[in-house]
Amino acid sequence: MVPDDPGRRTVLIVEDDESTANALAYHLSKAGFGTSISRDGLAAITTLKGWRPDALVLDLMLPHVDGWSIIEEVRKWAPTLPIVVMTARQEESERLRALRLGADDLLRKPFSAREMVARIEAAMRRVEISADEPEGMASMGDLEIDRARLVVTVGGEVAKLTPLETKLLWILAEEQGRTLTREQIFERIWGGERPDGDRSVDVLVRRLRRKVDEGAGNYTYIQTELRKGYRLAAVPRAFPLSNRRR
Repeated sequence: MVPDDPGRRTVLIVEDDESTANALAYHLSKAGFGTSISRDGLAAITTLKGWRPDALVLDLMLPHVDGWSIIEEVRKWAPTLPIVVMTARQEESERLRALRLGADDLLRKPFSAREMVARIEAAMRRVEISADEPEGMASMGDLEIDRARLVVTVGGEVAKLTPLETKLLWILAEEQGRTLTREQIFERIWGGERPDGDRSVDVLVRRLRRKVDEGAGNYTYIQTELRKGYRLAAVPRAFPLSNRRR
């Protein structure tokens, strides 16, 4: 059932295990959220096409449509919807795949319900901050970042970035070409210290590169400094787009 209280933020929980879904809904309700539960992937997509919650929490292994497919589908028409994944999968590649497709955060089962609530609230705040941050413009090469309208264009084409991708791009732009370490990026995006071996920053950088470096335009922008980190700089392509289209 879809919550109908307009004064409460809402979360759609997509989980086929009844006890996990109900426990999470209970703790979210205690934290002031309205909740709805879908027990399979197809039902979740149907629900999302008719109702937009403030956040989505989903398992990866689901009947009918898996969580990866849901993330990929939802990101086509809801690029800013906060998505937090919960999974018992042990394979790092499968967890990182969820982040590459556009998930904002990921918790491994078993997890504390209080931590899940905190992660959801943090993901929502990132969207709110992206909408409320002060105006600003940045440009280099054929890349333009319009903070006032939350629009990024590359070669005149709009890049459809998620809030995390936009935040990363702006953080790099603010440094005016200075290299930021993975630890610095992690702290400014997620807060706190980067855990040993954590690859969230690299995954987010790859997602951003696909949208600003591999599309339209005659430059690449996200530059890697070996054993240091990342910086933003317009570097001409070896074969500019204008030449490749002839």
